[in-house]
Amino acid sequence: MYLKPPGYGEMFTELGYGDLVRRARAGESYASLAKDFPAELLARVCAIGTADQVRDRIAKYHQAGADHIALVPCTAEDPAGSSVLTALKEQA
Repeated sequence: MYLKPPGYGEMFTELGYGDLVRRARAGESYASLAKDFPAELLARVCAIGTADQVRDRIAKYHQAGADHIALVPCTAEDPAGSSVLTALKEQA
């Protein structure tokens, strides 16, 4: 979903994923794009992994100058999302 919008698309292009951005902006379906969406792209723009890995990534965002970090679980009704927020609440 974030491949199309201005700003996001340019960020992904700078990271080397311009082909995906062009395809998304040309109207290719999300299902088709998802087949070619590399996991490493998520790792470059998200804090994903174990609780320790996410804590480390958040610390790096702060070290890079971020004042605010938004923590958003994958799905609103996911009990694991609540667990993630609970595990990370002291750091965020």
